[in-house]
Amino acid sequence: MTDLIEPTEKTKQEIYRFYLQIYDSEFNQAKKNNLMTGALGYESWSWRVVAITHNAITSIAQNNFKYTAGLQRDHLKKSRAETYRIIFSTKLEFGDWWRIVWDNDETILMTKSEHTTKKISLSYDIDYRLGFFRDAAGPGYLYAKRREGEFIRKLCETYEIR
Repeated sequence: MTDLIEPTEKTKQEIYRFYLQIYDSEFNQAKKNNLMTGALGYESWSWRVVAITHNAITSIAQNNFKYTAGLQRDHLKKSRAETYRIIFSTKLEFGDWWRIVWDNDETILMTKSEHTTKKISLSYDIDYRLGFFRDAAGPGYLYAKRREGEFIRKLCETYEIR
């Protein structure tokens, strides 16, 4: 894969400069949030999946390890809105800003039902550096049976998931 799993230092610095401009603007909070989403989203490294629920795994397995509609990503630590409240409450130095943004961008892949009810089944960690379930540079994530499907098949074997 040629897509980045982490942004380059240059990209982080460019987004940080944009953050400073947004922070210093007279825009209302909603507009600041939308602009920041535009800067941080739609990248192969954004909304990185670091865990998957048991129910999401079984859903994929029951579909012969093919793409399964109805799976969703959700932030693990803080919602995007909470992250933006933090970074726009005080002007942050680059290191603090990036740590908050990067740490809070971790997501978990789950079923729509789990997302709606916030009742998460057992979950399994995923090393995001492996590049699974990458952001689709728009709504959703990338999925290929030969990559993600095979990864899920191996998880099923390893953890005896049926």
